[in-house]
Amino acid sequence: MSQGLIRSLKRFVSRMKQHLKQWSKPAFPSMAVGSLLGLRRSRKDLIIENAMLRQQLIVLHRQVKRPQLTQGDRVIGE
Repeated sequence: MSQGLIRSLKRFVSRMKQHLKQWSKPAFPSMAVGSLLGLRRSRKDLIIENAMLRQQLIVLHRQVKRPQLTQGDRVIGE
């Protein structure tokens, strides 16, 4: 692979991490306000959030004292 392509891929991955991090932050710190506004969210958004929460549960339920995060877990969580 050329150095330019590798640099472009690294920039792309970095941007995707930033977008995922921003997207996964709660819009409102108050649970009550967030819950009320959550009623207006689209089905697609709820399905995506559910998938991300399930991934977190999978990590927590591994049969070790402290979950060892894989590279895939780190990409999703960052």
